Amino acid sequence: MVKLRIIKAFALAILIMFVAGFAFPAVTSLITESTLPYYSNGHPVKYDGKIVDSYLLTEAFNESYFFQPRPSAVNDNISSSGSYSTSLSNKTTLELSEKYLKEFEERNHVNASQIPYAMITYSGSGVGYAIPLKGATLQVHRIAVSISNLSGGNLSISSIESFLNGIINKDKQRNFPVFGTYYVNVVQLNMQILNYLKQNNIYVDVH
Repeated sequence: MVKLRIIKAFALAILIMFVAGFAFPAVTSLITESTLPYYSNGHPVKYDGKIVDSYLLTEAFNESYFFQPRPSAVNDNISSSGSYSTSLSNKTTLELSEKYLKEFEERNHVNASQIPYAMITYSGSGVGYAIPLKGATLQVHRIAVSISNLSGGNLSISSIESFLNGIINKDKQRNFPVFGTYYVNVVQLNMQILNYLKQNNIYVDVH
């Protein structure tokens, strides 16, 4: 009798593991793959017909004509996401924040008091795609100057700034309805910059 109960319990455990661990995930995966391929494949970014990124994972955008993401503990390496093991109040972390503050201030020629806190502190994942709306607008002039230089002066700074502000306003969304703060997707913005450069016959390397 006891042996029979053990066999039944074991069989039930195997059945549950099969249904919950294989059958259900497989079926839901097949359904989403066929009905919502864009979402099920991780919001892929395509450029020149090739998948180069994901709209949910930012990589290092080091060039001056790109919007810069938040600081990353893993250098925006999508293969090893993560954050620092120290707290935000830790001395090492505070020193890093001061370093990021100075870098952002000097790179974009803005006053430190204007810079959102999120732009000088690392994201939890290390590959976060969202930056505060203010963090994007503060970068507009620097990017416009860089793109104008790339064009040899053929594109005016003011026209580029108008384009950049337009894509920022179009992309902005709230992190919580009504009362939330606005943010933008840095990957989305930078891909639009790449398309803008291409439309104006400015070709750059895309890694």
